[in-house]
Amino acid sequence: MPIISGGNIMPSDGSSTPFRAAGAPAANFGAGDVAIGGEYINLTNGVRYTCTATNGSTTATWVIVGAQT
Repeated sequence: MPIISGGNIMPSDGSSTPFRAAGAPAANFGAGDVAIGGEYINLTNGVRYTCTATNGSTTATWVIVGAQT
């Protein structure tokens, strides 16, 4: 969530509020809105993902956190 600082809206760091949706994140899901360390929760089976790489605008790489079943 963006914050206001000195009258300017500062962008979110991408890791404060996890994305939540059914199924695994699609390729480049959240690109432009997520930072490295951002989280995604698969609501279908409760698997958690973290963003390990992004260029900040068009790409995002998601990996499963730990050994989840």
